[in-house]
Amino acid sequence: MRKIFSVIAIVYMINITTFAFALNTNLYPINDKNGGGYIDKTGKIIIEQKYNFTFRFIKNYAIVQAKNYKYGIINKKGNTVIDFKYENLNKLNEDFVIYKENEKYGYIDIKNNIQSGAEFENLRMFKEGLAAAKKDGKWGFINKKGEFIIEPKYYNVSNFSEGLAAISYSKYQTSGYIDKKGNVKLNFKDNNIDPKEFYKGFAPILSSKNKSCSYINKKGKIILDQEKLEPKHIYCGNFQEGLQVFYADNNPRRIQTGFVNKKGKIKYAMTFSIPENVSEGEFSAFENFSSNMAQIIINYKTGYINKKFKLVIPPVYEFARDFIDDLAYVKFENIEGYINKKGEWVWSKEREGM
Repeated sequence: MRKIFSVIAIVYMINITTFAFALNTNLYPINDKNGGGYIDKTGKIIIEQKYNFTFRFIKNYAIVQAKNYKYGIINKKGNTVIDFKYENLNKLNEDFVIYKENEKYGYIDIKNNIQSGAEFENLRMFKEGLAAAKKDGKWGFINKKGEFIIEPKYYNVSNFSEGLAAISYSKYQTSGYIDKKGNVKLNFKDNNIDPKEFYKGFAPILSSKNKSCSYINKKGKIILDQEKLEPKHIYCGNFQEGLQVFYADNNPRRIQTGFVNKKGKIKYAMTFSIPENVSEGEFSAFENFSSNMAQIIINYKTGYINKKFKLVIPPVYEFARDFIDDLAYVKFENIEGYINKKGEWVWSKEREGM
């Protein structure tokens, strides 16, 4: 009898381990003439192409469009979680998804299959248990019961991140940051930038006087003052994987670009001539790191470098997205699809519009 129980326990543990592995394994949406489905990192079809269109998984769930052109939600086993009856679904996060009905927005609790009323003028994804919601022309925050816990009184807000959300009372003028009770924790007199989220303790601020982008911590202290750095940086974004793209325009029609760390130290840089008929603000040579890979754009073609700043995939793609774990979606000549970090195709199709 004890042996039987031991066998049952082992089988149970194997099933649990297999299920956990399946949930942690990334699946990638594929869409072609056969329909929409999902592959794993090797290109093997895991969820058959029985949908009209598929979108990427956010943790364990994905929005898909069925053959009836209605939207629903599936899990990584391919099981339907939310029926295909919605005209629109988006902003899937924290097991909640936004839907639109009669030009108003509401949300669906995926796990409990509970739908709120569509009563908001706009609604953003849930983050840290709260969602930015717009009503009567102003932004506030609701909880997962649909209750305003921070009244709608702001021109614009960011999502909550690390316990704080940026607020503004006018366009391009962030006034400060509030906590989840609506208390003002940081206050600015001059921050000429749309509300930005904190990311690993850093948030960008931009002076309207000299357009220099600096970074603050959650106490509001400037911990990276780009006004004091040489060369001057002209880009204001979040750090990703410990690095941030910088651009410097010290010479006419030439730009220095690369990556700085959180101390403002340049870790890698290159100098490019800005193409004719392209303004400095439009020109881009690098993108932030994602899954230890970053895009590099040369002569309008995209490739990838690794964290050692070594070119590992040559810039040959007319279109490219960031790597998500093991794969990136690219377009090359007459084909498009997924490549791995060696630049090898794992799934491809004839390029649309060719």
